[in-house]
Amino acid sequence: MAGEIRAHAAMILFAFLVSSSFTVGEAITDRIDPAALTFLRFVIAALIFLVILLAGSRRIVWPSLSNAARYGWLAFLLVVFFITMFEALRLTSALSTGVVFTLVPPMTAIISWLALSQRLSLWELSALAVAGLATGGVVIGGGAAGLDEISFGRGELIFLLGCLSYAAYSPSVRQLRGTESLVALTFWTLVFGLVLLGLYGWRSIIETNWMSVPGFVFLGIAHLAVFTTAISFYLIQYASTRLPSAKVMAYTYLIPAFVVAQKTAFGAPWPTVPVLLGVGAIASAMIILQRG
Repeated sequence: MAGEIRAHAAMILFAFLVSSSFTVGEAITDRIDPAALTFLRFVIAALIFLVILLAGSRRIVWPSLSNAARYGWLAFLLVVFFITMFEALRLTSALSTGVVFTLVPPMTAIISWLALSQRLSLWELSALAVAGLATGGVVIGGGAAGLDEISFGRGELIFLLGCLSYAAYSPSVRQLRGTESLVALTFWTLVFGLVLLGLYGWRSIIETNWMSVPGFVFLGIAHLAVFTTAISFYLIQYASTRLPSAKVMAYTYLIPAFVVAQKTAFGAPWPTVPVLLGVGAIASAMIILQRG
């Protein structure tokens, strides 16, 4: 029971940390190529876990072929999500991708049912649906947009593939976790992610004029690397080994609510009544889902 409580707390912290990436990312993404930015995020995060590993065991155990396959698969799922997000944002709006992202928890529930035989009750599924609809409302309201600004075209289809990949991540952690520590699992996932990102974005990484990148951009990347990559990856892997995968991914519904709260705290206008009602509906549905 104590482990489950810590897992729930870990995912609340996860949602809060990830929400901060929207504010930071918005400030720096126009100064550096997204592929190069993500690659540097992974480099810093991997170095952090390398230090932790060396401090604990003072040695690195190179993965066997079977372990490399596990780490490679987890890294592949994450990298596909990031790449499709970048590609989708070139073709469509952040608002449309935000609405598509609300499909991640129900897709996780389906994958968990098929792969792990994890089932949700009708009551829990209803709460999941309410949270998803409310999150879509918060995304639309937070963007100060109407339904006419939401479309479903090539960009949304590309990101839907990425969301499917992300939805498979938590069930995969649950199914593929070996005897290694979570620190080692996170480290090797980041390392293999670096390899895949390098293969995808090598041209952007090489062509980026790193010396001309402003200092505040490096500070932003450091924040993204530490809080929304290293710590967040560890938190979601921790929770995935202790909670049903659908409940883990359902915490992503809290991200838009945290974004709204952070923007308001930094001086943005207070959210409209429909947005506040949506946040309340998300909170209520999440309580029902998690207690169920």
